Amino acid sequence: CVREKAALGFGSATPTVETAWAAEQGSYQKALLRRRYNENALPEVLIADLRQEILNGNPGLISTPLRQELEKNLAAGEQSILFLNRRGSSRMLLCGECGYVPQCPRCSTAMTYHSANGRLMCHYCGHSEPAADTCPECGGWMKHVGAGTQKVEEELHAAFPGREILRMDTDTVSATQSHEKLLSRFEKERIPVLVGTQMVAKGLDFENVTLVGVLDADQSLYAQDYRAHERTFSLITQVVGRAGRRFDTGRAVIQTYSPLHPVILTAARHDYEAFYESEMQTREALRCPPVCDITMITAVGELEQQVLSSLLALKTRLQSLMEGQFADVKAPVLGPAAAQMV
Repeated sequence: CVREKAALGFGSATPTVETAWAAEQGSYQKALLRRRYNENALPEVLIADLRQEILNGNPGLISTPLRQELEKNLAAGEQSILFLNRRGSSRMLLCGECGYVPQCPRCSTAMTYHSANGRLMCHYCGHSEPAADTCPECGGWMKHVGAGTQKVEEELHAAFPGREILRMDTDTVSATQSHEKLLSRFEKERIPVLVGTQMVAKGLDFENVTLVGVLDADQSLYAQDYRAHERTFSLITQVVGRAGRRFDTGRAVIQTYSPLHPVILTAARHDYEAFYESEMQTREALRCPPVCDITMITAVGELEQQVLSSLLALKTRLQSLMEGQFADVKAPVLGPAAAQMV
């Protein structure tokens, strides 16, 4: 681009925080599109509080508001897409009554539950503590979060017997049942409900889809990554945009245990500007990109104890340098911690 003096254009309804920050700093020229394609109204969004669902005796994956909206669509012959965010594949603990999520006391990130030893672990700094059965905030029972699309499909068949449900994930997509073939079936055969992972989140344009359900917005919201909020906002915004793209006003139901979380609320309002401002405040407080850079040093070896010992020695040396030769550089040295499974 530089050699040919060409202009490179980026287009997104949910640009990364780094890209938006570069535009604010003047590194990129910014052009805003204020209206939706075809001038259609954005979907009406309803937030379903899964804490209240449990208190009402409904511990399933389909909330009462979403079930009611699905019934309306089935009666009207309109189609629905249900999205289960699988980014957060590691299991987490969460209080089903107050929404409390155990966080690392050093990093303020949600800890991952390890069933092998019944402990919670931070994959940033290595902090570990026993997992409790009850919530330290309200005394409610801690819930293991992490359901899959197959279980959703089974629950839908039980709720709507005789109705065809199409599931699209890595288990159903194959050489014979490709991504394109499944989507073609959904559109041409007017299959009432499509359940899918990130494959259904972006780029789909079906005129008969008027309802979208985000089944568990919290799986990515509390992922072990400083980009967790950004990814959650982007995914919710993108998948909600699959509804009502042609003639009818779309509806969307976001199921969450954190109905008052700023990321959920801004995504429900389609308000990227408010999300960006809030996220930048968090990035500045935590010293995360784009405010500063993060350098990650990864080590591998056959014996875990040897790798850990080597990294501890390296950490000691780095801390010594930061206190001496590079004392003017105010940067913490974190870890070592077990690498995340990607």
